[in-house]
Amino acid sequence: MEDLVLILNIAVVVSISIGGFLVRNYFPKYVSEKAKNLATKEDIGQITDQVESIKRQHAVELEKIKTELDVKGALRQSFQSKSLDALTAIDELLVEIHLYSWKQLAERSPNEHYVWSNVDTLADNRHFHYYRVAIDKVKMVHGLYLTSAAKKALSDLSQSIGMLSSMELALSNDPDEAILKSAVPGYSSAIESVEKCRKRLMHELGVQS
Repeated sequence: MEDLVLILNIAVVVSISIGGFLVRNYFPKYVSEKAKNLATKEDIGQITDQVESIKRQHAVELEKIKTELDVKGALRQSFQSKSLDALTAIDELLVEIHLYSWKQLAERSPNEHYVWSNVDTLADNRHFHYYRVAIDKVKMVHGLYLTSAAKKALSDLSQSIGMLSSMELALSNDPDEAILKSAVPGYSSAIESVEKCRKRLMHELGVQS
């Protein structure tokens, strides 16, 4: 009986020793690994949340950039349309001044009458003073869509036409022979000024002839 008790005591001591050894050597490692696994899962969750947050921010930024590009594209398209309107209005005015000057030459040169009869569609109340104001107006109305050089070309034409308006005023007030003789060169110079302005505008605005 005593031997059995002794054996049991020894078995208990051995079990406690083995249990203590396992607790000292393996349980901390198990707990550590378990903690690592939990930490890894938490890290993965945090990283996933950060990635999703960055994706959302990136999507917002992309949408913002897309909106800005759409607005800029619309503005650019509108500007180009307005620029085309400006060019059309200016070209129509230059053509009218050219035809007006040509008409005045035709009335003073028999060689031009057969040509003018095919294109005489201008209003009778137009004259250089009117056209000078028209040039200044078209520059003001469409100035936002013109370069500085283009506006300078129109200003120079306005000045030239303005000087010729004084000649027309003299022609309408019982002119002498000298004034009458100045008419043909005057209207010819108007045509030259219009063509010079047209070439400057085409060069400045990149319009091909």
